[in-house]
Amino acid sequence: MQIRHAKPGDEAQLAALLEDNQRHYGHAVEDGDGAADAALLVEPPPGSTACLVADDGGKLAGFAVLHPYFPGPRFTHGLYLKELYVTSATRSAGVGEKLIEAIRALARKRGDTRVLWTTTEDNVGAQRFYDRLGMRREKKVYYVTDV
Repeated sequence: MQIRHAKPGDEAQLAALLEDNQRHYGHAVEDGDGAADAALLVEPPPGSTACLVADDGGKLAGFAVLHPYFPGPRFTHGLYLKELYVTSATRSAGVGEKLIEAIRALARKRGDTRVLWTTTEDNVGAQRFYDRLGMRREKKVYYVTDV
C-alpha cells in the first residue's frame, strides 16, 4: 500500500471513490457525478487543496482531501482535513492509519503545526478510529451557512 498525491491518470478511480463516499453518507449521486471534482483534486491550483490517495497496487482504496489554513494560534498555519475516506472493502486493514500517517508527514514537511477535522456526532465509527489513534478532541461549535 502506497500513500501518494493524486496524479493524472487517477481521475476515473478517484471519481468513483468520491461517488462512493457520497453514497456512504446517504447522498444520491449518479455514476460520473464525481468526474469534475476528481479532475480538480488531481491537478489543484497551486497552494490550495491536496489530495492523498491510498494506492493498493494500482487500485485506489481511499483518499484524504486537505486544505491549508492560516492563521492558527500565534500565527501558525496548518491543514484542514475535509474528508478521509476508505472503501468498505479495505476498512480495518490499516488504510486509514496509513493515510493519517501520511497527512501528519505532509504537515510536518510543510511546516504546519496542526491538522484539524470534524466528524458528525453520529459518525461513531470514525470517532472510534480517531480515538484509537490517540487524536485529541476539542470542544468547538461548528457553523455552516448555505449560500
